[in-house]
Amino acid sequence: MKRKKTGDLLHHSLIYKILSSLLYLIAYPILFLITKIFLGLKIEGRENLSKVGDEYIVVANHINMIDCAMIALSIFPRVPYFLTLQSNLQIPFIKYLVMLLRGVPIPRNKSGKEKMVNTINKLLKKGEVVGIYPEGHLIPYCDTIREFKDGAFNFSVKNSVPIIPIVFTYREVDDIRRFIKKKPFITLTILNPEYPNLEVSKESIKELKQRVYRKMNNERRMKKIFNEELNEDKELQKEKI
Repeated sequence: MKRKKTGDLLHHSLIYKILSSLLYLIAYPILFLITKIFLGLKIEGRENLSKVGDEYIVVANHINMIDCAMIALSIFPRVPYFLTLQSNLQIPFIKYLVMLLRGVPIPRNKSGKEKMVNTINKLLKKGEVVGIYPEGHLIPYCDTIREFKDGAFNFSVKNSVPIIPIVFTYREVDDIRRFIKKKPFITLTILNPEYPNLEVSKESIKELKQRVYRKMNNERRMKKIFNEELNEDKELQKEKI
């Protein structure tokens, strides 16, 4: 499935659009069940999505191989595009799924990177949602918010579009699944949007990046404290019984 030479990294053919739409119709209910049953996904803060217009950038900490699916479920019925590593498009069979699920590769060469920038700018101008992991790479179940790269905030400032921060945190498995599941359940929290300054400059990009980082890190800390206190209360209740 080749892309047309249009100066971007998007597929423009009718066949691609039909296949992509069909795959999403099939994938959404399956992914909902998988994330709910096996990961205990809980989504909070959906009301914050109504505070922005059509186009926005979603940023999130990268902690699971299918956290892009969790993000897509959280903003449904919107269908986001996601920046993805070029290497994901070199895996047999998987590469077709990544393409059909609106993955936009991050090329290694200069000309490819220019096309990637043009692609993201074009999508935002068309009123689309773009998902970017500012940490850059996946660390499964990482319990910290790692240092951010500039990319997402550069696009936000230069296109004057808001950032919707999403934070993945963890909570104790609290039902019968605790006997078979070693990893904690996942909570996805959609935070209030952050808007870029009107001035397009390196300082504006840095300021927005730091603002979003602080916001996400504060949410992570508060969730961790809340869950620790909740677990302590449960232990006290058990002792009383």
